[in-house]
Amino acid sequence: MKHKAMILMPIFTFVLILSTVAQGGGNHIYQNNGNNNSHNRYTKKATERASVYATDSTLIITSKVLMNKKADYYMITVGVNQIAKTVIEANKKINTRIENASKKIKKLGINQDEIYIDFISNTKLYDHKINGREIIEEFDGFSLRKNIIIKTKRLLDIDRIVDICSEQEIFDIIKIDYVSEDMEKIGKELLDEAVKVIENKKNMFKTTSSTAISKDYRLTYEKSKTYYPKNMYQQYNEAFETTSVNRNYNNNYIKKEARKERTFYYDGIETDFGIDKIIDKIAPVVGIQYVLEIQVIYQLKR
Repeated sequence: MKHKAMILMPIFTFVLILSTVAQGGGNHIYQNNGNNNSHNRYTKKATERASVYATDSTLIITSKVLMNKKADYYMITVGVNQIAKTVIEANKKINTRIENASKKIKKLGINQDEIYIDFISNTKLYDHKINGREIIEEFDGFSLRKNIIIKTKRLLDIDRIVDICSEQEIFDIIKIDYVSEDMEKIGKELLDEAVKVIENKKNMFKTTSSTAISKDYRLTYEKSKTYYPKNMYQQYNEAFETTSVNRNYNNNYIKKEARKERTFYYDGIETDFGIDKIIDKIAPVVGIQYVLEIQVIYQLKR
């Protein structure tokens, strides 16, 4: 009986399939279809979910739930670089810029212990000078790098921090981490909802089948994944159409193309997986996404 429970070549199979087709376009369809004539494949793409299977001796039910959660706080990492002829001069200048920025950041309600200065590197710089037919490499100073790591619970502070840093010619916003504090609570809520989905699917099987379910069951696997915003952005090139230029008649012409913008957009996982239930819809706010998938095997009465 134990071996039969793992065999998925059913005499009787009950399959629940949920398909979702999104109605929407936008300029990103140029990105997907512009170069490979895949328009039909893209527009007909669907998300499928097969989550209930029955053999002659077992009922296998899978549940997948998604939670969208706002971060409890944010960690902003800002890069600062200072070039000078000596290390002392570079260190003095970079510390002055960081201190000026920190003073204004504290006025946002951010405490001193929520600002951390991380030393990164101190490297020599070299340049070249031309002397006749010789190109001579020579020492040209030092490049000192430090990072400012800032913790805040307010998403709106990020824009203000960017403005404050730019006043000190600090422009490198390296990353923004989204952090949740109570992972145990999140995991329990996901599991509770996943179990409810399992029960609903089991009851549906009962109403559509004459085969009885025994009291014997077990959890076969539990998989959890966390998706952070910094990993969920897709590159997007500006959509455009242009005329072609035939230069066969006169090669003296030079074609000068206009600059095409490139940006990124947040692409969550709601439509990428066969999700049974979405908890805490927070759209359009960007947050952390948690997915829990569980599978339970029930023994069938014969």
